[in-house]
Amino acid sequence: MKTFAFFSHKGGTGKSTLAIHLAVQAYTEGLEVLLVDLDHHSATVAEWASIRTQNQPVVVTASPSDIPELKQQAMEEGFDLLMLDCSPYYNDDTMRISELADITIIPTAPRFAEISSLPKGIDKVQPPLMVVLNSCTPDNQETVSFKTVQVREILEEHNIPVSHVHVTRLEAFTESLNYGQGVAEYQPDGKASIQVKALLEWLNQPPVKA
Repeated sequence: MKTFAFFSHKGGTGKSTLAIHLAVQAYTEGLEVLLVDLDHHSATVAEWASIRTQNQPVVVTASPSDIPELKQQAMEEGFDLLMLDCSPYYNDDTMRISELADITIIPTAPRFAEISSLPKGIDKVQPPLMVVLNSCTPDNQETVSFKTVQVREILEEHNIPVSHVHVTRLEAFTESLNYGQGVAEYQPDGKASIQVKALLEWLNQPPVKA
């Protein structure tokens, strides 16, 4: 079983939304997924699950102290993927939770305010970690926007791991949540779904911690 932890260094990065869409994508690929809402500030995942008609992926709410036992239980019950939607700010639990994850995912928009504050708390995250550029300017004729490329290069220059798969600002990401769905269900062949599928494949590339 793999464990993904989702953190953000500030609110509004699309952390919970990204976790939901990746969880649904993994479910549509036949994986047994447990999605845990640890973000009691917004409870986006729990609210989404309350209007969802499907009983997969399994969604539960928990506190950080529950995670070791919850992870063990998920392994015993045969889940393939445990996804932890954590608080929108780094706190005392960040290192402990990231230590239990195979990879920590940090979504951020390619905006100066978010990029400039990103390195300040990243040392609180246990590697491996991966920054995902989220809510990017939509590509023009399938080419990556200059701003997205520029921000990715800045992060790489500072030795901050960044996914080569970015997520653009598309209405399907928010609209699908209104129906208790992920983009893999809402528009299976749409651009948003293609991006999420590619991102899930990319995130499965980093080596798993022993």
